[in-house]
Amino acid sequence: MAVLGALAWISTQPSAPPTTSPAKQSPTTSSPVTSPTPSPTTSTPPQTTTQPPSVAKCPDEIVIGTAMPISGRYAAEGQYSLWGALAVVNWINDRGGVDCGGKKVKVRLIYRDSESKLELAQSITESLVTQDKVNFLLSPYGSDLALGVSPIAEKYGVLMAVVGASSDRIFQQGFKYVVGVAAPASQYMVPVLDMVVKRDPTAKKVAILYRDSEFNRQVAEGAKAYAEKLGLQVVVYEVYPASPKDLTPQILKVKQAAPDVIIVASHFADGQLVVRQLAEQKVDAKLIALSVAPLVPDFYKALETKAECVVGPSHWEPGVTYSPQLAKQRGEDWFGPTKEEFITYFKKVAKEMGGKEVEPGYHAAWAAEGVLAILYGVQKAASADSDKVLNALRNSRFMTFFGEFKLDPATNLNVAHTMVVIQWQGGQRVVVWPADVAEGKLVYPSLTWDQKAAGQLCR
Repeated sequence: MAVLGALAWISTQPSAPPTTSPAKQSPTTSSPVTSPTPSPTTSTPPQTTTQPPSVAKCPDEIVIGTAMPISGRYAAEGQYSLWGALAVVNWINDRGGVDCGGKKVKVRLIYRDSESKLELAQSITESLVTQDKVNFLLSPYGSDLALGVSPIAEKYGVLMAVVGASSDRIFQQGFKYVVGVAAPASQYMVPVLDMVVKRDPTAKKVAILYRDSEFNRQVAEGAKAYAEKLGLQVVVYEVYPASPKDLTPQILKVKQAAPDVIIVASHFADGQLVVRQLAEQKVDAKLIALSVAPLVPDFYKALETKAECVVGPSHWEPGVTYSPQLAKQRGEDWFGPTKEEFITYFKKVAKEMGGKEVEPGYHAAWAAEGVLAILYGVQKAASADSDKVLNALRNSRFMTFFGEFKLDPATNLNVAHTMVVIQWQGGQRVVVWPADVAEGKLVYPSLTWDQKAAGQLCR
């Protein structure tokens, strides 16, 4: 399970100024790679002279390229995404490679640091296609970067799996070769609202606050539309500044409306502020849900018991229970590592490249799913041709440790993927929805702010 055998670190191509790799430097990983000499961990099985036609269509190696940001404003998320992608590449290669028409083919991931810069991400992506001749692309983390490189994938007809990017705009441009493997921003609060209606048919009123940014606006718009579709009344729908200092006016409007459910489309810093000010004004509700913020471990460190019972939607959590057994029950193919195998491989990659052992979050799992979707398509199509792989994905339904996959040909979105919902219970993130993959039960209604202030835990 060698990390370096699964990737090529390229830092001296004209389109990508030299940067520092998070991996330990070696002649193999620091020099330009065009036609590398296979190492024991990346070499492909010897070719025979009598191959069936399907085998002949398969290359000796599947190469995936990405302009993943591992420095700049997206550094943390980009590094986790890279480690997640490498984890499944290593898992596949340790089993001889992906099955392509009866031939085992090794997989190689080429990455370059786009430094969280749009123009550099675009330059790198074009270089990966035209110079490195990659078979497929993995988008960089960040909706702005993913949207910016999508026209390049489309121009050259190279299938790109979008990971770490949720903007609905990416999938509203009519791109043929750009595939979403997880839910877009407008769907973030759908499972939260489904969970509420299922648990409490008497819930009627919803208040929605959102940060003034494209992503959060899309989350809020999607939440409002779905709440109304479910017959719920949206009693507050308020935007707040991108860098708020005081949200008292918005909080007081929510208090006056006395909603059953409070939804906040937030990021980490503003999410904390909302919770603190809800607590200060003692704005109680049966359920409080925030996007992004509750998924960060430091959320609880910053808020302590104020974070108890707060819920948030996540693309994936280590506590989910998608498994080969569940896939069999649903009559679906299972593809890739189990959750436990993914976590083991991820920790090894992260330790070798980052120097410490860390747990994977949804950023890592999302990137892993992008790789798995591409390789499942290769296996089904018995080809590395983007059109054939895309067609195979459009006619398949399967499950991985990340969840279910079913591509909608009209939108190129994975419509089978359901976001899970976590709740902070006793200082831990617990997956509480959907029920068939949950690790615990939703505590509902939420504790009041007075109960939390007294030290009561959500159990």
